[in-house]
Amino acid sequence: MAHAKRGPRSRRWLPIGAAVAAAALWWSVPTTGWGAGATAAAPAASVVDTGGSVLSHRDSADTGALGVTFGFEDRTIAGGPYVNQSNQIYNLPMYDATTGSSEDFWLDYVEELVSSGVDFVAVDTRGYVPGSSVPNEGGDPRALTGLVAAINKAGDAGKLKIAAFDDTPASMTDKKNQIKHKTGGYSPTFDMSDTTGAGEGGHQYLWDNDLKAFYQAVPDNLLYKVNGQPLVYLWSDNDFAFANQGNGNSANLLKYVRSQAQSQFNENPYFVTDQSWITNDSAVSQVANGQDGWFGVPDPKYTNMTLNGASFGATVPSFHFVSGSSNMVIDPDHGQTFVNGLANTVGKNDLITLVEGFSDWSENAALWRTKSADYATTQRDYPNQNINILRRYSKTPFPATLTVQAESADSVSDTTPTNTLGKYRDDALDVETTGDSGGGWDVGAIATGEWEQWNELPMQGTEDLKVRVATPLTGAQLRFVVDGVAGPTINVPTTGGWQTWQTIDAGTFQFTAGTSHTVRLEYVNGGLNANWWQATAS
Repeated sequence: MAHAKRGPRSRRWLPIGAAVAAAALWWSVPTTGWGAGATAAAPAASVVDTGGSVLSHRDSADTGALGVTFGFEDRTIAGGPYVNQSNQIYNLPMYDATTGSSEDFWLDYVEELVSSGVDFVAVDTRGYVPGSSVPNEGGDPRALTGLVAAINKAGDAGKLKIAAFDDTPASMTDKKNQIKHKTGGYSPTFDMSDTTGAGEGGHQYLWDNDLKAFYQAVPDNLLYKVNGQPLVYLWSDNDFAFANQGNGNSANLLKYVRSQAQSQFNENPYFVTDQSWITNDSAVSQVANGQDGWFGVPDPKYTNMTLNGASFGATVPSFHFVSGSSNMVIDPDHGQTFVNGLANTVGKNDLITLVEGFSDWSENAALWRTKSADYATTQRDYPNQNINILRRYSKTPFPATLTVQAESADSVSDTTPTNTLGKYRDDALDVETTGDSGGGWDVGAIATGEWEQWNELPMQGTEDLKVRVATPLTGAQLRFVVDGVAGPTINVPTTGGWQTWQTIDAGTFQFTAGTSHTVRLEYVNGGLNANWWQATAS
């Protein structure tokens, strides 16, 4: 929005009489602490909160890595249409991708992934058709430059790494049939014994038209590595899409990809294959570094597979595909299915646990922040539920610094019935693109009495709270209320503009060790923008 209009907009929330009274309050200047550039004084004493919940989380003895798959189909990046045959879609995202660009899409999901605490995101690569535009369809690894750019813009290169999850039936069989027969699909099947592509195979489909492009798009410093080797998952090579997998044929394909990665990029892939690879070709056990059993519908909801003395876990938070004769359902059970899966993979100290699937809306397995709606609509108790569960089983269930984006709230109270600024979400919260460093969004047009609230946030011991704010006005005030316990009311200094940002102290709380909390950020007096807030352990 044009920020020159922000002053007049402050009156649009109230009848004329009320607006006059509000203006008198907003524009009255307190006697101290409100000059340009001033910072609000931190309270002298901590607020003691003995409430909160004790939730299960990773034990410090469990040191394995945690990652998630991530599909980036064209529909997902564009914000729909969210249609998969007649299957009902529950887990629609809070982030409204139709209000932004593909760059915005990646920037939001980098924030969500970092908030979840995962070690890596395993992107679903599906190859590309040579000579096609970028991207040519969902899973084109050439499009991953957008993810790389977002990680760097957000300053998160030290927090989030990238692995490949190769959808082998799509990258090999389907792409071969698109190129060779102009049809796509899984018939004819892919012939693993054909190394050149003279028949119905060809090593180039997995390497030249897929993983090579992955390494071209993702620089070495952003690759997730196990023992110095970049992690690559490979999905099924079963008979529905492949033929002649045995006699060392599948193993030879992996050897070829490894040799090409080493010679062209000096990378030695750490292959974790679906168990079908070793079942169909025992020689793969001498080439692969690990194997996983994926999950079943309805069971098993998690698996642990061992290879070379290490255990590899896989799990899923939920699943729902009901269409025609298909009736495949894993009940999320208010998050308990996911907690149980992580407790039996991460909690069993698997070397690596992979979770399906951060953006898998089409099968209702998504982990992303969902729309703010009731359980019957979303199958989530609140929008950030799966992100919070992931963080509980990450290596930092109680992060030293917890950063929470203002636009990400689980519930809100806003004086307007719709998002008047038109970005990020389609409910009442007023969200706009921010000009603050790192990009993203902020909550704007904040009026007196509005608030945002988050559920089950991990804070323990002494936590210092800070808020990132911007306002050209004087008179704005805010406070935190945690588990119903109010912190100090903070006078927000004028920062000089609606997009001139300053971080202010907002009080210190003391919490019981190992607890999670309901946090409400209340705007006692409006007339400001808010970008994010942080809780930092003292």
